[in-house]
Amino acid sequence: WVQGVETLIQSVVLPECRKGKKDQSNSSGCVVVVQGGIANVGVMLASRNPGSVVSRLIMTSPPIFQDMINPVPQDELERNYNFLRSKIWGGLAFALLETRPIIRIFSNLILFKEECDESWLDKTINGAYVEARTPIQAFNAGLLNHRSFEEELSTLEQPVLVLSGSSDKRNEDRNMYATKMKNCTMRVLDGLNVLPYENARDTVEAIEKFSN
Repeated sequence: WVQGVETLIQSVVLPECRKGKKDQSNSSGCVVVVQGGIANVGVMLASRNPGSVVSRLIMTSPPIFQDMINPVPQDELERNYNFLRSKIWGGLAFALLETRPIIRIFSNLILFKEECDESWLDKTINGAYVEARTPIQAFNAGLLNHRSFEEELSTLEQPVLVLSGSSDKRNEDRNMYATKMKNCTMRVLDGLNVLPYENARDTVEAIEKFSN
């Protein structure tokens, strides 16, 4: 996933941003924004591409710091992945989890401060098809946390912003980002766990202010 985004940045994003600029050496680079459990993808992008490529990192509702530095045991990863990939039990699980009622229940319990809207459910249902299951299987199995990201987190030079929802019970446990990272700012916005959707206005405002 990191390599795919790197290719996009290098081949499309930066060339477009640099068009018409006489002094390309002063390019400010990209501001990378990651949501939820793919925070470690953003951390790797920033770590591998400092300075003029990735200038800032913003993580909205990331895992708590301890979950970023403590890997999921190998046997647990294998067990989770094999279950989700199985045609019988995994297939049944996905068939159930991809239904509108279950998505609504999960969203209201875990993702939203208020009840999710029909537009959210429509978008989720439209994206729930067999071909889209592979990355979800990898994500839900915990493969993104197969190792510790403590070294990357503690050595990042770019400014980092962590956005959390006001109703998110994990806020206190996220404070370690500010104490363990070189240049990390914490901010709380109204919402729970999908701030870019449930509070787009304040999220965009926070991103613009931090980026400028």
